[in-house]
Amino acid sequence: MAPVEDDTTYADETVDDTYASTYNGNSTVTSGKKENPILKRLFATCEQDALGSVHRAWAVTVLFMVLFFIVAIIEANQIGDDYEVSNALCIASYWSAFLHLIFAILGTFVLKRFSTAFAVGCFLGCSVVISQQNLFMFLAFIKYQHGSVFGNVIFADLAFALCGLLTFFSLILGHFRHFIIVKQ
Repeated sequence: MAPVEDDTTYADETVDDTYASTYNGNSTVTSGKKENPILKRLFATCEQDALGSVHRAWAVTVLFMVLFFIVAIIEANQIGDDYEVSNALCIASYWSAFLHLIFAILGTFVLKRFSTAFAVGCFLGCSVVISQQNLFMFLAFIKYQHGSVFGNVIFADLAFALCGLLTFFSLILGHFRHFIIVKQ
């Protein structure tokens, strides 16, 4: 028996299991893979314009990432001015700001110009990882007493909001990834 690859032929019709759904006019045609019913119900209103929904979610996320970049630089400068504290959170704040800026630029490039399956998959994975990093930044800065306490709370709250936004974006990108990926 010959090994079976992703493409299987049934009665002169090829089914590609790597794509769970394809867009066909106004409806979605599904292949043999199961879709998550919770996500399907959650994003039911976005089905008609899946690509636009992903792009709008990314635009909102990028706006928050730019705001986070600015606040992270200010927070790192305030912590760096206090000589009694460790530089670990100062470095973490600078590193987080740098990662968000690079992620915003590369994410926009992936969504607009380089939407291969590998690039979208890496983008989705990085989105989840940076979302979790924001959760840890929230936990580290929410009760931090050095530097500006008010600035620490703003930074922590913005990190938590960005964690939620990136989680939502990861869900919407994961659900509609087949509309983003360009076949080559």
